[in-house]
Amino acid sequence: MKVAVTIDDLPQWPHTPYPEGYTPDTITDALITALDKHHIPGVFAFSNSWALIKDPALSRIFDCWVDAGHYVGNHTHSHRTLHDVSAQKYIEDIELASHHLAPWVFRSPGRYFRYTLNRWGETEAKRRTVKAHLDASGYSIAEVTTWFYEWTWNRAYEKCLLAGDQDGIDFLKHSYLDFSLAQMNFDTQAVTAWYGREIRGIILGHNLPFMAEISDAMFDLFLKAGVEFIPFEEAAADPFYDQAASIVSDRFLVYWRKLASYRGQHIPVIAPGFEATYQRVKEMGQNTSTD
Repeated sequence: MKVAVTIDDLPQWPHTPYPEGYTPDTITDALITALDKHHIPGVFAFSNSWALIKDPALSRIFDCWVDAGHYVGNHTHSHRTLHDVSAQKYIEDIELASHHLAPWVFRSPGRYFRYTLNRWGETEAKRRTVKAHLDASGYSIAEVTTWFYEWTWNRAYEKCLLAGDQDGIDFLKHSYLDFSLAQMNFDTQAVTAWYGREIRGIILGHNLPFMAEISDAMFDLFLKAGVEFIPFEEAAADPFYDQAASIVSDRFLVYWRKLASYRGQHIPVIAPGFEATYQRVKEMGQNTSTD
């Protein structure tokens, strides 16, 4: 299977502070090292720019990312979701990010935008207005076919860190590797059956502490399983993605599940056989600092 790797929320996770021992620099360095080790070049980081207002020195994160051969895309300034604001406010957030991220976005091989939480708008008017702005601004939409819920594992990981629970940390790492490969295989088979042919997948991770710890082993596992990592632009050029933001959908789903759900086809989101594992990890992460 051919997939492109993408990262969201560089330079800093927008929801909560990092735990002790983790910084935007250490997490980005770990991701760059893992990508380089496995010869995965030209990875797009879909980025918020709010952190540059809080700490302009964080521009070094983008410099390091681009100097390592990777790219930057627009993911809004403040990570607002379209259903929380008007279309005009969302467009202003896109443009603010365009301004602050310009030194790095313009070094990319294309202008790409990813909707926050992959939500395209809960009304036709909002969907159409934002989509028209993106088209007029020369932005292509960056979609996702598989995500691995590493933010759920990250919540549990942070709780285990605080408790000094090494057994819990070991469980999280082992279970995530099993889960991520199963989720990749399940999504690949499901989307192929749904769409009628194999597509070029786009996977998503976030710049989180747990992702920094597990990405090396995950990429290694995927390569051994026969995954071929391809540039994002190659994946995004697949006509499969032509329907991005083409329907009203405020659901937190990957691209093809949104389209399937709109057509009345409800495909499970968690790989069969891993529902109990996922539920256990959710319970381990309850009431943590990343909720």
